[in-house]
Parts: sequence; C-alpha cells; structure tokens
Amino acid sequence: MTRVTVIIPVKDDPRVFDAVRSVLGCAGEVESLQLLVVDNASEASFAAELSSKLEAPAEMLREDQLGVYRARNRGIAQATGDVVVFTDADCVVRKGWLAAALTALDAGADLVQGYSASLGSSKVDGLLQARYEAHLRKLRPGDGTECDTRNLAVRMSVFKSLNFNDQFRRVSDTEFGLLAEARGFRVCYAPAMQVDHAHDTSLRVFAAKQVCHGWGAQRLMQQHPEIRWHGGHLKLVARVTNRLTAARFARFLAPASTWLAMACAGMLERSVRWLPGRVAFWALTAVDKLTALNEHLAYRQGAPEPSPSELLGRSLARD
Repeated sequence: MTRVTVIIPVKDDPRVFDAVRSVLGCAGEVESLQLLVVDNASEASFAAELSSKLEAPAEMLREDQLGVYRARNRGIAQATGDVVVFTDADCVVRKGWLAAALTALDAGADLVQGYSASLGSSKVDGLLQARYEAHLRKLRPGDGTECDTRNLAVRMSVFKSLNFNDQFRRVSDTEFGLLAEARGFRVCYAPAMQVDHAHDTSLRVFAAKQVCHGWGAQRLMQQHPEIRWHGGHLKLVARVTNRLTAARFARFLAPASTWLAMACAGMLERSVRWLPGRVAFWALTAVDKLTALNEHLAYRQGAPEPSPSELLGRSLARD
C-alpha cells in the first residue's frame, strides 16, 4: 500500500463535488489518501460554496493566479503522498482507479496515463469520444504515450526534476511527460485506470480548443526540438507548416484556416444528428486535423497564446 495525493483543480464548476465523491470512494485502495481541491480564481460565491461543502479528508487550496497548471503546481507543493494522481473537476473516477495506477507503478512505471471514457451518451459525446480514442487503438498496456492530466499518476520523485510549465494554458501536461521521458523516466499507458469525462457539448468549442492545442504543440516542438513524440503526425504537420510559413502568402493562411475550421465545426454541429456515424467521425477528424494545421501556422516565438474564448467571441469558464 502507498500514500497517495489526488489533485483536482477547479474554477466555478459544481461538477467537482461529484469528482470528489468518486475519488473518496477509492480511498480503501491505498494506505492513506490526501485529496487536494485547488480553487483557481473562482468567483467568490463558488469559492465560498466549495469551502463550506468540502469535508475531510478533502482539503481546499487556493491559487489566485489564473491557470490550471499553476493550480496543479500549487497542489504538488502541498502534496504529502509518494504518488500524485491528477484528474479534473468534470470527471468521475471509477472504482479501482487508484489500485490500477499503483499496479502500473509497481510494474516499473514512473508516470501512468489512464483511459478516459465518456460521461455523456449524445451523438456529439460519442463523436468526441471516438476522436479521443483514435490514438489509443494501437496502444497496449505498458506502452508509452503522451500525458493528459485528466487521468495521470506520477511518482513524487519525478517532481524533484520537473514541474508543469505554468506559463501556458495548454499542452503543459504533454510537455511534462515528454520531458520526463527525455530524462529517463518511464511513461506507461494503463487502460484499467479509468475515469468518465464530460465532453464539451459544442463542436465549435472543441474546434476552438484544438486550435489552441495546435499552437501549443508547435510551441513545444520549437522550444524542445530534441524530444521524441509518440505520434508522428505532429512532426509531419510541423514540417509542412515550416515550409508554408516561408511563403509570401503564409500570413493569410492561419486566419483563413482557423475561420474554415470553426465554420466546418459549426456546420457539423448543426447536421450531426442526421449524418451516419462513420461520415460524422471522418468529418470531425478533418476538422481536428485542420485545427492542428492552422495554429501550427500561427505560432510565432514570443507571440501571445491564443484562447478559445477569443476564437469564439465569448467567455468560457475553462479557457
């Protein structure tokens, strides 16, 4: 048995109470459980509700500077476990979650990436889940993969070498995992470590977030050209965009492709209920690839990181 710290960042999201209850349901799987809920600059009313409703052993911390990776680093600084496990406020963990993480760690992993299923059952939920699973189909238990803090376990010893890069909104979990591998730590996929995740209800929101993920991936490749990605398609996209950005018309490509990706996502969202499942999936795949391309084109060193709220023209709670 091992001492475990679970960290859940939250900003104005009441779903966190379900997440907390599900984590506490796994307490018997470990020697001791420290559960840290890190409020990341929520509105005063939600922060007060969070403070009043959380009961021991759950603890509330506060990180006033906005940024989900700042919140996670705040939790790490207070963690007392031998292992730190991350999930999100819009997730519900399944029974056996912590036991599966510890089994993978006992087998030699330093970082364990779990599997995320879908909480919802709508056609949009199914499409987004299928798109998420696309990169997992060829993975076997124990294989290396990029990290996602929606469902991630890490030995505390790893944090003596690395923390999350909290200067950016996105891709810092991927950066953390790839840099950890570069330093000799072992990342393993453990599909038995499972959470259920609430997908975005809008395909336009999904597209806006993927645009920003593309920017972050290009930022990571430019800042750390030495790291080895598990998915070769990102390197291919980078090679293509590096050639395109040298062209005179390059400055028009990024905004044009962003507009096209968002427009296509909107059309797919309006028509998804009538489309055959396979057609809808490949349409979403095309949108996803286009979003990756356009913000790879848009990335410039030192330029401000884009946000989904900016692309959508409205404020999102989780930006």
